[in-house]
Amino acid sequence: MRTVALFTIGLLALSACSHEATRVDSSDGAPDQGIVAGTLVVTAARPTLTLRNTTEFVVGYMVIDKDQMTIALYPPCGAQCAKLVQGANVSVPYASIAGYTSASTEANVLWFTYARAADGTLTPQGPIQTTRVRL
Repeated sequence: MRTVALFTIGLLALSACSHEATRVDSSDGAPDQGIVAGTLVVTAARPTLTLRNTTEFVVGYMVIDKDQMTIALYPPCGAQCAKLVQGANVSVPYASIAGYTSASTEANVLWFTYARAADGTLTPQGPIQTTRVRL
């Protein structure tokens, strides 16, 4: 009897996992680039970076030239950081990258997620993530 109960629980757990929905954009058959927990997509196309928030959270971010990162310590900017809501894109001109010069070859995008309180305020949560991108 105990073996049957454990088998049934295992079978139910497997069937719950198998019903995850995969959205496909019917226009070209490619998977939808919607929300995927924990991902900030960064792409570079001179003269701008594009950041796309595919997380399930609002994210805060800072973009810093890689050489500037090695000589300066940046404290978390907390509620003052630029924010990007779920599913949104932002274009960051290279000239807006902290420490950017015409000789810059890489930048670091520091980002973290916010938790929304019951009163609607945002509070930084979790570790700061770093994504390096070639310019």
